[in-house]
Amino acid sequence: FFFLMIRRPPRSTLFPYTTLFRSELTKAKAQLNQLAGPPMTFATMVRVHSSRTDEQGVQHASAEVISGSRRMIVPVAANVQASRLEAGRTVLLNENMVVVSQAGTDAVGAVRTVKQVIDDGRLLVADGGGNVALVRRSGALSKTSINVSDRVTVDSSMRFALALVPAQDDADLVLEEVPDVTFADIGGLDEQIERIRDAVQMPFLHRELFERYDLKPPKGVLLYGPPGNGKTLIAKAVANALAEGAAGGRGVFLSVKGPELLNKFVGESERLIRMIFKRARERAADGKPVIVFIDEMDSLLRTRGSGVSSDVETTIVPQFLAELDGVETLGNVMVIGASNRIDMIDPAVLRPGRLDVKIRVERPKAAQAAQIIRHYLTDDLPLVPGVDAKALIGVLVSDIYSTDEHRYLCDVCDEHGQWHPIYLADVVSGAVLKNIVDRAKTRAVKISIESGQPAAIGVDLLAKAVDEEFLETRDAVLDANPEQWSRINGLEAGRITRIRPVE
Repeated sequence: FFFLMIRRPPRSTLFPYTTLFRSELTKAKAQLNQLAGPPMTFATMVRVHSSRTDEQGVQHASAEVISGSRRMIVPVAANVQASRLEAGRTVLLNENMVVVSQAGTDAVGAVRTVKQVIDDGRLLVADGGGNVALVRRSGALSKTSINVSDRVTVDSSMRFALALVPAQDDADLVLEEVPDVTFADIGGLDEQIERIRDAVQMPFLHRELFERYDLKPPKGVLLYGPPGNGKTLIAKAVANALAEGAAGGRGVFLSVKGPELLNKFVGESERLIRMIFKRARERAADGKPVIVFIDEMDSLLRTRGSGVSSDVETTIVPQFLAELDGVETLGNVMVIGASNRIDMIDPAVLRPGRLDVKIRVERPKAAQAAQIIRHYLTDDLPLVPGVDAKALIGVLVSDIYSTDEHRYLCDVCDEHGQWHPIYLADVVSGAVLKNIVDRAKTRAVKISIESGQPAAIGVDLLAKAVDEEFLETRDAVLDANPEQWSRINGLEAGRITRIRPVE
């Protein structure tokens, strides 16, 4: 024993090791206790049921909570301040069903649309199927401004609106810009341009005269006619003209993608329509002109009860009319619609007082075609020596509008059994004319690449371009549904029942 006492290390040498061992032992015990501890339960706080403090200063409180489908009153631990428990927040219950801590508001949940805000702050919300529920606001939303059509997340018990969902980004549905297209860029539509200037541009540029004569500008204009003849170009030119010369400042052009407004969820298309008109009113509040251009209007505002679709128009059309005729004025806002099928648009939309002005954009005749081609076939292009653009245009128009065998597409039979010949000239459009010139230019580029020398555009290249367009058009006509094709293309023969190829 004496020997051991002499050989034992001094206490100062063992102290650091002893402290380290105790620390590790304490940590291990804590981990064991944590692993062996009972699970805790998540619940949603509803309200503090009762709270009092005894003479020793100890808190005695209980709270109403919801856990899954169970609604319970549970005690609150003494170390948790009952006054800080907020409705809608997540709380933790121990194995004895005692509230031991409070967490944040759940960041996820089912999304519902607010249909009505009750005076006492409660919310009437609906899901995508139209099922309605009445919910309370969570503490996080107690002072938040919530409007109809806003979206909120709700808890699993459908009793609390937990958080406000950010507004859906609908920028891809509305293109807000001032186009760079002018009326000078449009050929062959002088009559239509004059009419739309009178209907759209003049009321904004001469407000005083309209007020002097107690004349109100039209609410809307409809551009209709066969596809590819410049309806969209006219709308863009109107927006550009307003931006350059309106007394109220630069105008705004809201281009609405009509088919993309159609949504499978109940009420969503109507919400988007409200959003578009709300944005238009905001832009026009300071007096600047705003054009709401709806392309392919027949896809959005079809005749109600026609049975040709899923009948979503039974709610979309009334919403559109309510925005057009509603209590909130559409001052400085004008709607321009474009459609290939005016027969499919609901008559209530077309009546006077709504889309007052209807402008038919016809297929170009020979003289109008020459004006259109002049924008694409100019003297600054590499042309055949000794031939100017005007001469080439004359030859090209004569070829396209020829009514002999080489431009004979097919025969069509009308509803009375009468057969009519159809030539390329009967289905030509501004887009077709541009495409013919582009074909010739493309062929010239390919020849230039192959030969290493710039190829000149002449009669031969233009004639080949017309031949290619003719063959493609003939194949498309023969494969088309006769009745649908005739309605879209607006032929003078009227409703077509049969199409017969050239023998």
